[in-house]
Amino acid sequence: MKVILASESPRRIKLLKRIVKSFLVIPSGLDENQIAEKDPVVFALKAAEAKARAVAAKNPEAVVIAADTVVTIDGHILGKPSNRAEAERMLELLSGRTHQVVTAVVLYNQQEDRLLSSKETSRVTFRPLTPDDIRAYLDRNTYQDKAGAYAIQEIKDLFLEKLEGDYNNVVGLPVRLLRRLFNKFQETKATVEISGFLLPEAAGLARSQGQTFEVPGAYPGDLVEISYLPAGKTAIKARLLEIITPGPARQQAACPHFGLCGGCSFQDLVYPEQLRQKENYLFEIIKQHFPSSYRYLEIERILPSPAHYFYRNKMEFSFGQSGGEIFLGLREKTRPNHGHHNKRVVPLEICHLSTPLTEKIFRAVSRRATETGLPVFDLESKKGFFRHLVIREGKRTGELMLLLVTTSQAELPTEEFAATILEAVPELASFWWVENDRIADVVAFEKTHLVYGREAIEEMLQGFRFRIYPGSFFQTNPLAAETVYALIQEEARRLRTQSALGLYCGSGAIEICLSKAAAEVVGVDWDPANIRTANENLAINSVQNVRFQESSVEEALPEISRGSFDLLVIDPPRAGLSPRSLKQIIGLRIPALIYVSCNPATLARDLKVLADSGYKVSRLTPVDFFPHTGHLEVVAFLSL
Repeated sequence: MKVILASESPRRIKLLKRIVKSFLVIPSGLDENQIAEKDPVVFALKAAEAKARAVAAKNPEAVVIAADTVVTIDGHILGKPSNRAEAERMLELLSGRTHQVVTAVVLYNQQEDRLLSSKETSRVTFRPLTPDDIRAYLDRNTYQDKAGAYAIQEIKDLFLEKLEGDYNNVVGLPVRLLRRLFNKFQETKATVEISGFLLPEAAGLARSQGQTFEVPGAYPGDLVEISYLPAGKTAIKARLLEIITPGPARQQAACPHFGLCGGCSFQDLVYPEQLRQKENYLFEIIKQHFPSSYRYLEIERILPSPAHYFYRNKMEFSFGQSGGEIFLGLREKTRPNHGHHNKRVVPLEICHLSTPLTEKIFRAVSRRATETGLPVFDLESKKGFFRHLVIREGKRTGELMLLLVTTSQAELPTEEFAATILEAVPELASFWWVENDRIADVVAFEKTHLVYGREAIEEMLQGFRFRIYPGSFFQTNPLAAETVYALIQEEARRLRTQSALGLYCGSGAIEICLSKAAAEVVGVDWDPANIRTANENLAINSVQNVRFQESSVEEALPEISRGSFDLLVIDPPRAGLSPRSLKQIIGLRIPALIYVSCNPATLARDLKVLADSGYKVSRLTPVDFFPHTGHLEVVAFLSL
């Protein structure tokens, strides 16, 4: 492909080399004064297109890349200054204020009459400038060909107070945006029928001319138009352009935000089909690790979640900001060829995974946050205040806990927040302010302040009460968890269990429920907070035959002698068991083992090791803990 950059700007040439190895440089020679347009964005788009068309007229076979950058403040466009006096006036206007830098990018091929365009906007704030500051910069004589009379790379240490958005955009070429456009320009279109489904990626599968296309958002039975980047691989990620004929399992998504945020994967797929696809996924995973015997493994029908919507007892939402207004939402859905770089926050009115109360909570918290005048934390600049809102809810008790997570860069007006939330949501039982200064986009409990109500809320499972603190580990879907705990109890009764060992016990829910079916139960977890909560749960339920031990699994197992337990229950993190702990478990030769996993891939891996050591996998019971997502819980029953 012949590529031409319609600019001789050294900055744009250098940035384009990050994307295209070989290209020609042919300036357009366009006189931008010919473009009579006052709107900055429209002006930039028209100027970039005019540049691209001018160069393409003599190079019709080439893909021409053109860009135009404008600086705008108070609705006015600041172009390239014609002289020093005009440059000085521009810098005086920008002094101590925030302005916008808009770069329009156009890709054009005249031969195919194909044009793609988009724009990137950044906000730049200058510190107050003295006349000496301005004169010293202008004396460099580098302002002449710069929109707004400056180059960001020259003034960032002198004038810049804050930059919001893409730095390269202000330099003159938004690389991330251009890479997406360039990839899109090279894509080929095709019409395919979806015949399969891929989990946990939640992508439809289509096979055509010896290639397999992975199409997020497409389902078996759909006839769709896709676009993709030709590649030498047999499996190609494609974009869904249009659903020509929908398959029989499609439905209208309940959530108005579905498809935008990354909370759900397939809310528009009827629930029985979701379950069927998860069963197929489990079969395929097991088949990979047990190729000759998987057909003889008893894999039971998947057990559905008791609730299909509003089932999660914990959700983390992010703060976003637009036009001075603060809102709450989730990070946008990752799309093919778009990368994962600081995905924007999609504003939500309600979340159908969390609680119906999100509609009131979002509105109240967003309004109060906006009224403070404090900014949202920016992942690039690492500055700002509001970060996350965590919602925890007892599904059987209805008790609500909110955790407002900020940086420590300001003081939260706690009384005002509590009053606003209580007025909107009287169900509030616990409200915490959490300070977190970590760079990563995660919720960390560095410093906590109880603002209102109790330290913990409670949940009910199988007649037991469980306390949930801000950092407590508790099953995300408690109603479905009851189904799993009942399976464990049933197996323990069938085995006439006398002594059971629970690894990765968290706050003790499995072990306390198991106390009904086993004479003695011991739970192990490395987290002191989990063990404290587990012991508290023992006390409030007056359970006498369970005790908990604070230890890592790898440190606890060597202290256990053979014959101490006749049932082992394992509920590890998504990464599964470490090779060391697997070896230790095998060495104990506990006759019965129940493995609860939220990751079928690591479960199958570990089951293969256990099976090779003498354990027999009796049966697998999948349980849908996570409707509308690609995730699945599985309970495996093993014996020696």
